[in-house]
Amino acid sequence: MDGVPCFNAKTLFMKKLYSILFGLTLSSSFISCNKSSDVDVNLLQELLENKSVKNNLFIGMAYGGGTIFYLDETGRHGLIAATEDLGPAPWGCFGTAISGARSHEDGYANTQAILEACPEPGIAARLCDQYVKREKGDKGKKYSDWFMPSGSQFSLLVQNTGAVGFCGKTYWCSTEEPAGFQAAPVNLAERVYQHNVTCAVSDPSVYGFFRSPVSKSMNRYVRPIRAF
Repeated sequence: MDGVPCFNAKTLFMKKLYSILFGLTLSSSFISCNKSSDVDVNLLQELLENKSVKNNLFIGMAYGGGTIFYLDETGRHGLIAATEDLGPAPWGCFGTAISGARSHEDGYANTQAILEACPEPGIAARLCDQYVKREKGDKGKKYSDWFMPSGSQFSLLVQNTGAVGFCGKTYWCSTEEPAGFQAAPVNLAERVYQHNVTCAVSDPSVYGFFRSPVSKSMNRYVRPIRAF
């Protein structure tokens, strides 16, 4: 290819990895002229696009509009918590059971089910859905895909409360959970679980966590999360 020099792929990879701007990918000319190299150019491009390589992602890191509180086994994907609480606000839809909001794992699906079944304004799920975070002021990247954490996702938040920085309040999660094992079964049309997160007075890194059923009309806090 005229006017396009071919470089040693290993050398260029190291230079690119430490010096190019976020999001920059290998050009088509570079890819086409390294066919004889013993380094897989497609792999190099994938590594350059891999956020865990470029940013060394870790729990507690400020990232994607909030704070990482969970990473999967690849280290490339996980969950981010907002840096602030919303509310207090009601869970909403007192008198209505929402069967689509029973997932312990998928807070996004729960949130969407609540929004579809509950037109009530100002509820916790709606606050999360309407939440927007911009980086670096009004001209920064906008994050608007937040949702209300499920029961399991909220437990992950509690496990990393030191990194996320929340305790001493009572929160909602999005899981409308059957509770036949309780001494007094919960009427899901009227009551859901509130989650109490406490910190030890002498050592804030030591937390306590318990839940109790209350009316859906009660006002509690919610911490939005998003997936990446």
